[in-house]
Amino acid sequence: MLLKSSRIICAYTINLDAVYDIKGEEVAPLAGGAKAEAVGMIKSLEDLFSALLFCMQEGSGAELLIEREDVKKRIEGLFQWNFRLGGNAGIMSNVLATLGAKPILNAPALSHRMARMLHPGVAVPVGKELISPLKAAGEMEMMHFVFQFKEGESLPSLHGKITAKKDNRLIASFDPLNSRLHSNKDFDDYCLENILDLGGALISGFHLAPLSSYRKIYEQKLLQIESWKRKNPRIYIHAEMGSFQDPRIMRYLLPRLCADSIGMNDDELAMIERIGPGWRGTAEAALRLRAKLGVRRIGVHTRDFIISAMKGLIEPEAEIEALTSGANAAASLASTGSVMSPPPEEVNAAGLLARDEFCQDGAAATGRGAFKKSGGVIVCLVPSLLARHPKFTVGLGDTSTAVTFYEELMAINSHTTPKR
Repeated sequence: MLLKSSRIICAYTINLDAVYDIKGEEVAPLAGGAKAEAVGMIKSLEDLFSALLFCMQEGSGAELLIEREDVKKRIEGLFQWNFRLGGNAGIMSNVLATLGAKPILNAPALSHRMARMLHPGVAVPVGKELISPLKAAGEMEMMHFVFQFKEGESLPSLHGKITAKKDNRLIASFDPLNSRLHSNKDFDDYCLENILDLGGALISGFHLAPLSSYRKIYEQKLLQIESWKRKNPRIYIHAEMGSFQDPRIMRYLLPRLCADSIGMNDDELAMIERIGPGWRGTAEAALRLRAKLGVRRIGVHTRDFIISAMKGLIEPEAEIEALTSGANAAASLASTGSVMSPPPEEVNAAGLLARDEFCQDGAAATGRGAFKKSGGVIVCLVPSLLARHPKFTVGLGDTSTAVTFYEELMAINSHTTPKR
């Protein structure tokens, strides 16, 4: 019999990722006439290469919507693509099922090709039943183009050569369903009718909503999430952010989101909070944001470490274990392509230095990380592991989030919640 705590909602986005590893000799003839600059939306091939050059120059990642289908078709014809399962909810449901959980997935566009990439333990609501992905599959398929680049890779631009500062990726998406956070009525009905039997919800994809209509798109989703929490106050809800088109969208969403925990990376945190230098700057920004929003937990994953600011959720040692497992899983995926493979052994040197400085500031070391209590809030820090030759840069944050969330949920349900 499945434990209630292992039944987890995963919403809202799933798609097919078409992945291309940047090869200078193939891309150079196309990118040479573009200039490195940030763009809000991809309206042309020039916009695509401007955004790619900008990401390489900054060593940053981005996720941008493609405005027109003809541009999508031109991008699709440019390169030889490798196909993988994508979308925050899709990736996280796969990870959760691998861990032994029973994810309940929103999958409004699930092709047979995508269904074969999902773990058979993922459940899709159809009618009043939960069925396997292969049985739920149809013909619709949303595709996102993922351009992965490695540190040191160079491309020409209108103003000279651009060299990638860090490994990262640009995602270009033509996705009318996921950009509206569409959910099937069967999924909506099943979740609400069975909410008392569900232990958690991992929600994401909000960053795909366009600037022109995000308020209208969010309206029903915010009401839906609130209805889950109202009917089952004990359900543990984590909302994962993403690369928003405009900071105004994120600022609108966060105070209205009925979640216990909110996660993001450091680039996303910087969109809404001023971040000072080093780990201290990240920790202080996370603490400020948690206090402003009044949520129980803020988690921030960076290249070097993961930090959380938490109040009244689980014991700090359990949180350190959860963060460590999440970091390890992401490193395993990056280095081998599999979450279940042994992680690399090398610990990120900058992350180790941050932990040591944190301990010098009074934090208590435990496992690979450390924690410090301050004014009723617990700050935890865990260094990342180093994947020297990564095979993947997409889905690492989602993988870390899913594993951390699952371990937190298990800790919550094993009566380790501290007294208020």
